[in-house]
Amino acid sequence: MKPRTWPLTGGQPTCIAHRGASAHAAENTLRAFEVAAALGAEMWEIDIQLTADAVPVVCHDANLKRVTGLERAITDLTFSQLRDLAADIPSLEETIELAKRLGVALYVEIKARGAGSHVWSLLQARGFPQAVLGSFSVEEVRLLAEAECPYPLAVLVPLGTDPFERAEASRADIIHLCWERGGERPQDLVTPELLHRASQKGLGVVLWHEERRSVLNDIIKLPVLGICTNQPEMMRGTASLPRSGISIVCHRGANAFAPENTLAAARLSFEQGADYVEVDVRLSADGEIVVLHDPILDRTTNGTGPVNALTLAELKQLSAGAWFSDHYRAETIPTLGEMISLARSYGRRLYIENKSVDPALLMAFVEARGFFGECFFWSEDERLQEDMRRLAPHATIKANVGRYSSIEDMKAHLAPQLTEIDFADYERLAPACIEAGMVPMMQYFGSDPAVFDRIVALAPPMINLDRADMLLAAQRRHLHG
Repeated sequence: MKPRTWPLTGGQPTCIAHRGASAHAAENTLRAFEVAAALGAEMWEIDIQLTADAVPVVCHDANLKRVTGLERAITDLTFSQLRDLAADIPSLEETIELAKRLGVALYVEIKARGAGSHVWSLLQARGFPQAVLGSFSVEEVRLLAEAECPYPLAVLVPLGTDPFERAEASRADIIHLCWERGGERPQDLVTPELLHRASQKGLGVVLWHEERRSVLNDIIKLPVLGICTNQPEMMRGTASLPRSGISIVCHRGANAFAPENTLAAARLSFEQGADYVEVDVRLSADGEIVVLHDPILDRTTNGTGPVNALTLAELKQLSAGAWFSDHYRAETIPTLGEMISLARSYGRRLYIENKSVDPALLMAFVEARGFFGECFFWSEDERLQEDMRRLAPHATIKANVGRYSSIEDMKAHLAPQLTEIDFADYERLAPACIEAGMVPMMQYFGSDPAVFDRIVALAPPMINLDRADMLLAAQRRHLHG
């Protein structure tokens, strides 16, 4: 029998999406797995239960209480019955097929007793070699080892237990340290002595799911096989790549994965490494500046009617995320002040598109927060554009080159520091904008991988886009040839 080895290679620890990108979609669902792959995860951690007719399904809990509110044990239901009660729980077979299509490996945690052999058989039947099988159950792992399972085996190690005793008892190849609750600095538990001893014993090491940036920054440097995380973007954002020189501007935040113009969408963008998030601003009935694209509430909230007909308190009662998915039901309409605070907490910036706010009010609001050096402005309304420039000569203003007959006319009109150029026109117009003293910002709101490959080659100083994940994927392709 060949030695069981980790299925992936590379210079960094594998990014293992814990139950998929479970911070951004319902855990252990096909949607969570798709989002995880888009955000750069090379492997998904999935939990396996068995139905009454021995179908392996992907669910953390043994019953449906947390998923559906029903007190029903999965082992008491056939797969058909389970699908009727909980349509979003995927089978292992469906998950394997999605992983094959997206080129992602699987880290399979066996939850149900005796499920290991079913998992192993199905993986082989579907011709899927890139998998690891693990469990908290020493007995389950040992049974797989004794049966000469060809897949690498991991034993999960709770806090306070000896990883080497569990590895010896289970005959595992990997110790998976589930030590996320080991204080504010669980990384200190992964000592050089522990790693040296694991290496001498021929054991690989996988680490817990981690979403604290200070902890993750430390453990990602360790010689471990992989790290689990609910937020793959924290491991596979811009910080994981060489500096490209391209400043990323995320249009309404990471709107493919979280509801547009929400704190969740902005937070995800900043975790990916975006330099700016674009936000659209309007006024509430009581004169508060809020972040929403449309003049009416119907498309992106559960409210109806004009935004400016409701006070801030009334707007805050609405869900700004339920339209996108139930996972984001608790998201509310943010204020511009909240967006500024979020950007500053990351040391990042905003692109503020003025939809209808009185320019004097908007510029005074930004001035009072000392934020002029950390944002730039634009408005589709020419009058608002002109007033913002007149009221704040020191503000950074963006103009769109396609709205002018010439670059000279654009410069004479607003003296913009930035000029936005559509991808199709970028190569033709960018040099003249640079010569005129303006920074060109490419705009591309599409999702064609070939276009992103071209964008990487062009290396614009800035880009306004919807899919930062696809730009990062193109940069990884370019880096690895």
